[in-house]
Amino acid sequence: MKKILAMAVLSALALGLSACQSTTPVTVTQTGEELKLAAAPQKIVVMDFGALDTLDALHVGDRVVAVPEQSIPSYLHQYQNDQVQNAGQMKEPDLAAIQALKPDLIIMSGRQNAFYKDLSAIAPTLNYFVNPADGHYYEDVKKHIRLLGKIAGKEALAQQQLKALDLKMNAARELAQHSAQKAIVVLHNDGNVILVNQGAFSALIFDELKIKPAVTKDLLPTLISSNNDKPTRIMVDNRFIAQYQPDIVYVIDRSKAIGKTPMRNDYFDDKILQRAGTKVVYLSADLWYLSGNGLESLNRQIDEVIKPLNDVN
Repeated sequence: MKKILAMAVLSALALGLSACQSTTPVTVTQTGEELKLAAAPQKIVVMDFGALDTLDALHVGDRVVAVPEQSIPSYLHQYQNDQVQNAGQMKEPDLAAIQALKPDLIIMSGRQNAFYKDLSAIAPTLNYFVNPADGHYYEDVKKHIRLLGKIAGKEALAQQQLKALDLKMNAARELAQHSAQKAIVVLHNDGNVILVNQGAFSALIFDELKIKPAVTKDLLPTLISSNNDKPTRIMVDNRFIAQYQPDIVYVIDRSKAIGKTPMRNDYFDDKILQRAGTKVVYLSADLWYLSGNGLESLNRQIDEVIKPLNDVN
């Protein structure tokens, strides 16, 4: 199985396709309006790190002129340089700095929804947000990647890399389906460890990669109201581990991702973990909490999720 996954990655390198750069404008529909984007924009402000790692994988990272520098994940450290300017914070773009750059395109994420009109007044603004609740998470991510490939004039290269990603995804699914390992996903925030069964994290791990969940559907949190979209919290502690005995606990550490105190290594009692046969797997905090939905981020996330399955099998 490891060889299959490795071959999936290498296939992208072996094909050696090159895309012809298109000069046809790209029209997309978002928020009920049509948005016309110039083909092959040369100055791009990127507020979404999944979009950034996709542009990087498509070999057009040199067109990126600004990113939210303070929040950039470690796997994208190459964009912390003098040629790339600071676009502000993830939830509060520096509009003046972005306007001064006179970009051809701005790529935002859901974190900047409140600034969409302001950003659109500066340059055509593409929202890279992927809705994990529609039940087609992976297909929606691939649509976004194809769109970036079309905008960048790298359609053939995007398709080539998506084929390799499909091979990797299918191999990971096969591994998960043949594994008896069951898992839960938790989010650590300021000392609290919360069960995560909604959002992109669980959509990727359970729905797409087919990791078997260790809790039943009737335990899933439901929304308190449609106004604030805040799910009820199910705290995961030693008692929870003892009761449900998951084989794997995937930890996404929000606090660590944003530079605060990370989750304690002794949060779970070792004796309880051993008795339950539970392994705690710390996923890369900045990759999972700050990024995702991109060519490189998805590749990295798949590797991290299936690693404990490989270790057992």
